[in-house]
Amino acid sequence: MSRSPTRRRLLAGLGTATAGALAGCAQRLWPGTQDGPRQVALSIKTTPAQDDPIAAMIVSQLEESLRAAGVDAVREPMEQSELYRDVLVEREYEIFVSRYPDLDDVDGLRSMLHSQFVGEQGWQNPFGFSDPTVDEYLEAQLSETGERRRQTLAELFEYLLDTAPYTAIAFPDRLAAAASDFGLERPPRRPTDFLELLNARPNDEPLRIGTFRLSSTDRLNPITVDATNAALILDLLYDPLVRHTDEGLMPWLAETISWRDPAVSGGRLVATVELHDELRWHDGTSLDATDVGFTFEFLGDTALGEAEGNVPSLRYRGRESLVDDVTVLDARTVEVEFYGPTRTVAERALTVPILPEHVWEPRSELVGDLWTEALTVDNEAPIGSGPFSFVDASSDLIELEPFDEHVLRTGGVPGYDSPDPVTNSLEFHLSPGPGAVIEGLLEGTVDLTADWLTPEDVEPVETEPNVSVLHDQTRSFYIVGYNVHQPQLGNPNFRRVVSQLVDREHVVDEIFSGHAQPATTPSSLVGVKEDEADELVDSIVPSFPGSDGVVDEEQVRSRFEDAGYRYENGDLMA
Repeated sequence: MSRSPTRRRLLAGLGTATAGALAGCAQRLWPGTQDGPRQVALSIKTTPAQDDPIAAMIVSQLEESLRAAGVDAVREPMEQSELYRDVLVEREYEIFVSRYPDLDDVDGLRSMLHSQFVGEQGWQNPFGFSDPTVDEYLEAQLSETGERRRQTLAELFEYLLDTAPYTAIAFPDRLAAAASDFGLERPPRRPTDFLELLNARPNDEPLRIGTFRLSSTDRLNPITVDATNAALILDLLYDPLVRHTDEGLMPWLAETISWRDPAVSGGRLVATVELHDELRWHDGTSLDATDVGFTFEFLGDTALGEAEGNVPSLRYRGRESLVDDVTVLDARTVEVEFYGPTRTVAERALTVPILPEHVWEPRSELVGDLWTEALTVDNEAPIGSGPFSFVDASSDLIELEPFDEHVLRTGGVPGYDSPDPVTNSLEFHLSPGPGAVIEGLLEGTVDLTADWLTPEDVEPVETEPNVSVLHDQTRSFYIVGYNVHQPQLGNPNFRRVVSQLVDREHVVDEIFSGHAQPATTPSSLVGVKEDEADELVDSIVPSFPGSDGVVDEEQVRSRFEDAGYRYENGDLMA
């Protein structure tokens, strides 16, 4: 039994996609050349204030700063699904502000910035950024370790301070609330947290989770990017080979993983992964090594070779791209060959969710030039191998139940102290907004909240004796992204000044009420919350040209003039 999808595809199959992404750019790069210079105009896309008040307030500050600088700035609020379609799929935007899920490792910058991904969709380089110097740094860090890698990352961060393809504003704390008798200090964030929480329940009653960012019409598709509201549920339904736990990365569906260094395996890092015995999917079908081989092939090309170029998944593409080849050795064993990263980087690839081949292989049919059924299907009755299986969904409820044949029940995960088996179900109660969820918590109809709440959301319950407000620091961050194929934003000097126009300290104090950490270091400005390479960066992080969130008009105009721009009648011209 062997699956040997040799996929030396770093650049393969991207031609069509790249051409599509760049189509139409030539005629709009320099609109002022025929009619002469005119005022710089920019639109900022984001979600409405009722959906994400934090993003809306960040946009307000940026919009006011741009106007003070003589830019004709206007915001375009839209539903999150519409924003994701415009930014992550169609690339139709100038500036956007949103919350980025998180960078699980510094290598996550590779899929965000490497020109290899410039023609793809999802969070793969949505900026259209292409710079040989950045490519070299991102490729070098894959195989470097220790001080050499730290130096490379420092040089990368320093270079990105100058080029500013995007910028991070702040890393918000996740706020939630729960009935105080649960004794929680932070929101549950992993499947294991929910198992332990259910285990502490005195009876078999379901755990009732209130949510307002999820609806029964949301897709439960694990490989798209517009289903982020369902990320928590998807994590409960689908298991990876290796899972993040409080103790770090831990083999999960994999029982053992042995590594062969490049020196003894033809220059390539190789992992031999042996699965647990008797693994099952939620529909009772056996989960074996062919599903693992299929998953990596499918994430790289959901058309399975039937399209002119590859049609990769919109999620997990960066991690999957670390893998060169997967060979199925027997029913329980696969050999994964990597392009050349260190083991630390390569382990990221093993955290992708494993998909059942018998469900997803029939979805490889093309439904458009760059789309397959797999990327568009709602996946209404998901089949995974996670600790919970899907039961039903209605207009106000999504129900999951414990999976009796999960690996934690059938044999356990070595090194992980599995909680006792549970029989309680998980109920996601769908509400129209945060107020309704908080009201349900106070009335005792829900046990805890699932979504990110704002300081204003939790303020009404902070003094309630039966409710606890929960805090957890995260690596998620608010991002301001620039489409470098748009007229002014193709100029790094212009982007660099724009990236300075949000007062990060003020945002944390006034918008987050202190429940966040500002991005004020070279690494944090590109979304890496902290990195020891910052100590090696010589450049000074530019400060906000103003105070208390209000830009100083004279200062900001001076910065644009220093960047080569001029003013006419108070308008910034280009």
